[in-house]
Amino acid sequence: MSAGIVDIATAKPGRTIDNDHFASIGLTDEWIRRRSGIAARSWLPDEVPLAEVAAEACAPIVTRMDDPSSIGALVVVSTSVRQRVPGIAQKVARLAGLGPSVLAFDMNAACCGFVYGLVTGLSLCDAGQARSVLVCSVEAMSRLVDRTDRQTACIFADGAAAVLLEDRAEFAGFRQTAGCDGSQEALMRETDAGGIHLDGMQVYDRAVRRMSESAQYLFDEGPAPTVLVGHQANGRILEQVRSFTTHLGVPFVNRIAHAGNTSSASIPLAFAEELEAGSLPSAGRLGAVAYGAGEAWGGVSVGYRVPATAR
Repeated sequence: MSAGIVDIATAKPGRTIDNDHFASIGLTDEWIRRRSGIAARSWLPDEVPLAEVAAEACAPIVTRMDDPSSIGALVVVSTSVRQRVPGIAQKVARLAGLGPSVLAFDMNAACCGFVYGLVTGLSLCDAGQARSVLVCSVEAMSRLVDRTDRQTACIFADGAAAVLLEDRAEFAGFRQTAGCDGSQEALMRETDAGGIHLDGMQVYDRAVRRMSESAQYLFDEGPAPTVLVGHQANGRILEQVRSFTTHLGVPFVNRIAHAGNTSSASIPLAFAEELEAGSLPSAGRLGAVAYGAGEAWGGVSVGYRVPATAR
């Protein structure tokens, strides 16, 4: 048997911020849509703990399980966690209703985090170290950006999504590719003064190339994905990746318009929205590709079958 995605849930608490909000820093709705493809995004209230948002995404999955004790591991992926000690995974496990025997840990690979988290969780399942694994990405990127910065304030957003991984006979083995280049760390980084610095043109070019290459790799051998979901970084990046992967012959998901860039949470949020809208069948094979700060990139191809209750 091999592991795949058997459930998914999301949490986007907070308020919707439309583009008119940024008129105070000289940005227009037309400019934001043209440059980023974004019309609106969700921001969490500053006082809401990230652990509670992550637990809100995980709890429905735990509730739907016949035997929640089968969850052997919880991977909480986030770029937005400010408190280093302790991490938030153990608190998320408690709030979501998991028992004390679960292996719970934090992971940070910036916008590539969900792909890395999936690879980790699938590997634990396939190695027989866990019967099932929860992978949850939770982000409050609005807390990291300088809200007066015209380049980044309108792009980033908040939210959480979780997937349950489990061994089933129907799933073929997962396939993954990943890489990193620490010499490019200056392209995307948190500044000493607060906020996020982006080298826009360099990031655009490298994101398109790395995600397109990762997508192609997933189709070169083994079962081909039936849908591609790229990190929802920017509408122009997504459409360029779509153009470079059209020959692969599968749908390419772009859900950034009303979600914004939620960093590591963007792939599972976009995937869940497609499932909820009925744009994708309840069973298939997900190809997830991402590029992020570090720099880090990667892709994973994995089977999925989600219940109607998750849609």
